[in-house]
Amino acid sequence: MTDFSFSRRQDGSFCLDSYEGSAQVLSIPSEYEGCPVTAIGDNAFSWAAYLHQVTVPDTVTQIGDAAFSWCESLSDIVIPDSVQSVGEWAFIGCQSLKSIRLPEGLRKINYATFQSCTSLESVFMPDTVQHIGPEAFSECRSLKNLRLSASLSVISDNAFFSCESLDTIHIPDQLSELGRNVFSGCTSLSAFSVSPDHPVFQELNGMLISKKERQLLFCPFNRDISRLQVPDGILSIAEEAFAGRNHLTEIILPDSLQVIGSKAFYGCRGLSAISLPDSITRIGSSAFHSCSALVNISLPHSLTVIDYSSFYACSSLQSVILPASLRVIAPSAFSGCISLNGIQFQEGLADIGDSAFEGCRSLRKVSFPDSLESIGVHAFGSCVSLESVKTGGKLRLLSAGLFSRCSSLKQVILSDGLEEIGAEAFDGCVHLTSLLLPVSVTEIEPSAFSGCLHLTLFVPQNSFALNYARAFDISYSEI
Repeated sequence: MTDFSFSRRQDGSFCLDSYEGSAQVLSIPSEYEGCPVTAIGDNAFSWAAYLHQVTVPDTVTQIGDAAFSWCESLSDIVIPDSVQSVGEWAFIGCQSLKSIRLPEGLRKINYATFQSCTSLESVFMPDTVQHIGPEAFSECRSLKNLRLSASLSVISDNAFFSCESLDTIHIPDQLSELGRNVFSGCTSLSAFSVSPDHPVFQELNGMLISKKERQLLFCPFNRDISRLQVPDGILSIAEEAFAGRNHLTEIILPDSLQVIGSKAFYGCRGLSAISLPDSITRIGSSAFHSCSALVNISLPHSLTVIDYSSFYACSSLQSVILPASLRVIAPSAFSGCISLNGIQFQEGLADIGDSAFEGCRSLRKVSFPDSLESIGVHAFGSCVSLESVKTGGKLRLLSAGLFSRCSSLKQVILSDGLEEIGAEAFDGCVHLTSLLLPVSVTEIEPSAFSGCLHLTLFVPQNSFALNYARAFDISYSEI
């Protein structure tokens, strides 16, 4: 008993706080000083790499947070039915654990309880379990055999994230709440079994649907299908619902669709054809991130915002039709779209975010509408084929690095009303030979034209721009 440390609980029983021994096979004592051991404390066996087998006595009712976390050699543990609660992270990183029998009476599997148990193949889950917490089995890449509890009502966010070996799931009739990205990364999951009388969920053409919200929650990884039609009546597509389905080349969306969730089609590298109906009012961040086969896209007429990274790294995307309703293009929206060769901004657009078109190496011409009020830093940085730029009447600031490394830029027309040119705004624009600065410009950062080796500034008499050119020894001509 000298290897164990205990503390007395309020009821007179003991909690096992830590173990300082090095046994590979261990039976936890059931009593200490004549009183029962009823709890295994937080972190009691954390990082005990030597531990292979553990037997928990039937006096124990509670296993604490991270109690066996990162016991990487633990392959067998007996948990008695006396245990009523198992803490968060209790078995996280137990990479040798292949099967687990959860105790009868357990009501909740807590946050990240079995996260990264990469060898875990089967779980016995008693029908008393009502709640599976966030990330409870995330990254259990070998998990194949899983029967969900008949009384299960809640599965929380990312509960089975990247359980790559799961192939079928039966949705219990009592399940009423399914969190975000529950089955994301389950690349072998090909089918759901759902009762036709289930009050909340249904299966349609293999896809899991929320009846009340009319939301498509998850599309299975069925690699025999390349063309897929989303059922009529669907109002929204959930976050990551189609993420990583590289086998899909064409997706047909219904006219009922209103919302596409974040990362909904993330990494669908084979997707070359998709038509977005005008019923869509919102497309979430990174919705089409890395859809590298997508060539053309026409955005819905009711769309007001293109969200963060929506089309990031769509490397084959050549043309985009923007709607007149559009007001905001968020940061990195089209960054890395190296084939995008033209885009027409509509009047009404007010804001273009940071790096929105950075690295669009085929873009040749940009003309901003008079409605545009702000452009973020590096918004058109590294657009190496960009030759011509025309700004609009409401724009007051050319932000830092806005056209940096646009090595082909030759013609820039700045509108009256422009007040400030930020640091490195035209850095490395080696073919920019002339630029007319409006009299309204009252602030220019010293590095605004760094690397513009052949530039002559045309500046109004007695203007700030004239004084700037003189101060930084830049070739100029008064107008």
